Amino acid sequence: MERELACEIVKDLLPLYVDGIVSEVSKKSIENHLEYCTGCKELYYNMAFHLEMETTPTEVSDVRRFLKKTKKMYLLYGLGGLSFIAVLVCMIVDLAVNKGITWSLIVGSACLFADAFIYVLSTSQKNKGCMVMAVISVGTFCLLSAIQIARYYLMGTGTIWLFRYGLPILLLWLFAFWIPVLTRTFLKWNIWDCIVLFLAAAIIGNYVTRLITGDYVWNDVLHLRGFAGNALGEVIGIILFGMIGRIKKWRK
Repeated sequence: MERELACEIVKDLLPLYVDGIVSEVSKKSIENHLEYCTGCKELYYNMAFHLEMETTPTEVSDVRRFLKKTKKMYLLYGLGGLSFIAVLVCMIVDLAVNKGITWSLIVGSACLFADAFIYVLSTSQKNKGCMVMAVISVGTFCLLSAIQIARYYLMGTGTIWLFRYGLPILLLWLFAFWIPVLTRTFLKWNIWDCIVLFLAAAIIGNYVTRLITGDYVWNDVLHLRGFAGNALGEVIGIILFGMIGRIKKWRK
């Protein structure tokens, strides 16, 4: 009877013991009891396990969040530092060799573009696709402008191609990329349908690009050779990814 009574008392005190709010005398008595009582010891382990399961996830998630944020911070700072060093070295070499800023302007623009892209990709939480595409749109235009300025105005080579070829082709392909991103973001299309939409826009982009650069005339658009070179791969991709998208919907 004494042991059963002791077990009942221990069972009543175990929640307090697990929380660590019993006196030293009670704590010692409970620990002595747990040494020989298998039933109470099993009950204690169950209580301790459930308490750990309730408290650990929050602590673990906080630690993981902190480590993830720290790694991201070091990554961004590291990339920024390396880019700064690379641009500085290029400018020094450029000034020493060419007595001015020429090709180092292109290198600096490319590093700035890459850093902005990685920063937005790493930190954006909402509408990441649109944010990344905005950086790509602005960054690509700035990089093409830097190439035009460096080659024609600073190096004295090449022609003024930016507004005649570069900008129209850039706008054309940005349009082809923006369409699936916007439909994915706001219309909630699945990824497969967005790929199909991009491939359809890419077919138009291939033809119009060749027309802008003068590789094609309008009559060449209807030739089978032109179709094989500009649209055949995209058409196969449209069929393939379209089928995958339909299968995914049927399974749901």
